[in-house]
Amino acid sequence: MTELASRYRENHARLLAAQQRLQHAVDTGTATAHDRKRLETVAELLTPRKGTDVDAHGNVIAVEHPRQFLSVDVSGQGRAVEVIGDLQQAQNVAVLVPGMGNSLETFRGQSDRADLIRAEAGPGTATIAWLDYDSPQGFVEAASKQAALDGGPRLAAFMTELDDLTDATTTLVGHSYGTDVVGQALLNGARADRVVLTGSPGITKYVNEAADFVPAPTRLYVERAPGDYVSYSEWHGPDPATFPDAIRMATNSDEAVSVHWHNEYYRVNSEALRNIGRVVRGDLAAITTTETTRGQETKLAWGTVLNKAAGVAHKVYDGLAPPTARRPVPVTPSHPAARAGNTRPRQPEGPRR
Repeated sequence: MTELASRYRENHARLLAAQQRLQHAVDTGTATAHDRKRLETVAELLTPRKGTDVDAHGNVIAVEHPRQFLSVDVSGQGRAVEVIGDLQQAQNVAVLVPGMGNSLETFRGQSDRADLIRAEAGPGTATIAWLDYDSPQGFVEAASKQAALDGGPRLAAFMTELDDLTDATTTLVGHSYGTDVVGQALLNGARADRVVLTGSPGITKYVNEAADFVPAPTRLYVERAPGDYVSYSEWHGPDPATFPDAIRMATNSDEAVSVHWHNEYYRVNSEALRNIGRVVRGDLAAITTTETTRGQETKLAWGTVLNKAAGVAHKVYDGLAPPTARRPVPVTPSHPAARAGNTRPRQPEGPRR
């Protein structure tokens, strides 16, 4: 049995044991409301993922894929790290780090999002839904950087572990508060071939360009959708979509499903998801870009209010956790500036590390 298969089996057994323990609490009348909800969640985590395949005769058939957990913890908010696809055979691997408001109860949604990335990137891709940190629950907790400061080193350690499990090209994908976790992981030595940030509230107030936290030759790819109030707020630092050495990917095109606001980056048939897939599979010349400004993207009257709220949020999290010290990293050459609204493909990045 391979190391991966052994870990999948161990975590499956861990879930079965948790299910039995929670069911016993229900049967004996000692279960809390949280226990009952967690029992339903564990049952879902044990349910195989349904899909389709093509048999030897060309017929589309229904198939079931066992869930593959590298780690799982049913206590507290709950944590889980799930592999979607064949990690051993994959040529490209994407690690998705979700943002605020997540727990074991919402994990399936993040797992499905990782599966969408896998499908968009195409054959030879495996994805990993990584929720191995205590995601902030609500805006007050999200205003603090503490969860990112705690989760970043854990993610960095996982990326080192991933290097031992696969030789595939790796892409870190962070969404919302998860982009701050990704940033802290990179500041703590995490290595990935490419980094994608969507809907970022910023990394830290001292990070003003990719070279401040992304080690060369890794390139940073950023998406900011029109009307994304989280990116506009810059709660945790300058908006990465404005970094001069980041590649700003388009989220919309005339023929694709439209993407607006904060939670639509992973819509099927959207330019936002297509570009993420291009990064993951290394089809970098096909990436479409944009340099639209906030003013061009939205005329929302409450933009000023959000920026004022961001200032309050800075004071809140500054009081809870000191900012991460800025670490010197090699500076990569800035990519050529594109004209506003340009959707021409970028040229491929430099050589892999």
